[in-house]
Amino acid sequence: MILDAHCHLGRDCVYDFEVTEELLLRTFSENGIDGGIVQPCITRPYLADAREAHDRIRRLCLAHPGRFWGMASLSPHYTPEDYYEEVRRCVRELGFVGVKLTPNGHAVDLMSRDARTVYETARSLGIPVMVHTGMGIPFADPARLYPLVRDFPGVKTVIAHAGSDFFTVQALQLAKAFDHVWLEPSGVGIEGIEGFLAELPPDKLMFSTDVPVQAAGELLKYRRAVKSEAALEQIFSKTAIQVFGLSPDSKQ
Repeated sequence: MILDAHCHLGRDCVYDFEVTEELLLRTFSENGIDGGIVQPCITRPYLADAREAHDRIRRLCLAHPGRFWGMASLSPHYTPEDYYEEVRRCVRELGFVGVKLTPNGHAVDLMSRDARTVYETARSLGIPVMVHTGMGIPFADPARLYPLVRDFPGVKTVIAHAGSDFFTVQALQLAKAFDHVWLEPSGVGIEGIEGFLAELPPDKLMFSTDVPVQAAGELLKYRRAVKSEAALEQIFSKTAIQVFGLSPDSKQ
């Protein structure tokens, strides 16, 4: 089984790209990906837009039960009350399994007050946080995550892109230092994956495409870098299942 821990749906107003339901489903079918955790692209900074993006993901999940799960993603610069309420709605009413923080897209310094709001919300709701890292420095430097993962030991943190080849060392050190930190290395090359596996067990890594155009390349790099079938299975599906508490349909 192959599960994508980080894929998108919708129109991104920061990076100016779009992923439709048709494109996502076709990409998964062509590449043998069974399902995944879907988050919105960066919406325009209106709460109504974020809600509609989340509702769209919910419709996809309902159409494909046991195959897709939602992840909330919205600006932490809304009031803490509005931010909490929308993430609560996503988790409690829509069945989402996590929340995403994108420092560059959301213009949030990981060492800021509003970044802590994300972690306080996740702690209250008992969900993992996925944090974009790499592109978008200085805000997206994984080293800036240290105070958050130190201060919120009960919140699972997934470091998206694992530093994106720019800051893989920083991402690696966090994953080694904290049991509640995992790496999602989309955008990291084969050499970087080999470096992670030299120092981490495979249950600290999870597979992702991020965007459809990268699907084939992301699959290839793991098949080249990972020598054990058991390790490959762990990275391709089991880590995400364990971290996010998924219940996939094995028939997919």
